[in-house]
Amino acid sequence: MSFYIIDSLAFSYNKNTSLLKNISFVIEKNQHIGLIGENGCGKTTLIKLMLGILKPQKGTILLEGQNVRDIPLSQIGCKIGYVFQNPEKQLFCPTVWEQMSFSFIYGNEIDNQDMEDRINYYLDLFELEKYKNDSPMKLSRGEKQRLALASVLSRNVDYLIMDEPTIGLDILRKKQLEKCLLTLKSEKKGFMIISHEPNFLEKYVDKLLILSSKGVEVI
Repeated sequence: MSFYIIDSLAFSYNKNTSLLKNISFVIEKNQHIGLIGENGCGKTTLIKLMLGILKPQKGTILLEGQNVRDIPLSQIGCKIGYVFQNPEKQLFCPTVWEQMSFSFIYGNEIDNQDMEDRINYYLDLFELEKYKNDSPMKLSRGEKQRLALASVLSRNVDYLIMDEPTIGLDILRKKQLEKCLLTLKSEKKGFMIISHEPNFLEKYVDKLLILSSKGVEVI
C-alpha cells in the first residue's frame, strides 16, 4: 500500500477561481519528493490539503489507505512532520531544550530517559547542543530552521514535509541543510521539499512533481 495516494484532487478558495484541479500522484513511505511550480500555483495549499488542514472539494487523499478527511489532525501530526517556510512560526518556547521536549511532555509519548536520549541525538545531529539553554529567537535563521527540523524529527514521524527550506540561507547554511537531507536519506526517512530551486532538488529527490494549472507533471 502506498503511503500517500492523491486522486483527482480539486480545490479553490472561491467559486470563480480554480486553484487546484486534476491533481493525482502517489508517494511511497521512504520516497524523496521535490515539489515545484510558479508562485501562486497552490503548492502550500496542496500541502495543507495533505495535512488535513484544508478539505478538498473534489477527489480524495489517502494516507496509508485511510481518507485524510476521517483522520484527526493530531493523528496526522504523529505521522507527518511539517517544517514551515518561516521557522519562527513554530518556535515558541523559552529555550531550545523546552522547544525540543514540548511535544513529548504534552503528548505523553515516552518516558523521560527515552525523551532525553532522542532530543540529545537530534541536537547533536543538527549541531545545536551548545544552544540548548538559549532562546530559539536568538538563533540565526539557519539555526532556527535546523531546530524546527530537529524538533519535528525527534518525534519519530514517518514522513517530513519542508516548505522552501533554502530561502534565506547562505552557502554555508545550505551545505548544513544538505548534510541534514543526506542524513535523513541514510536513516531511510522519506521527505517532500517545496522549492523554487530545481537544481538543488535534483541532488536529493527521487521524483519531481511540477504543479501547474493543468495538474501535476511527474518527472
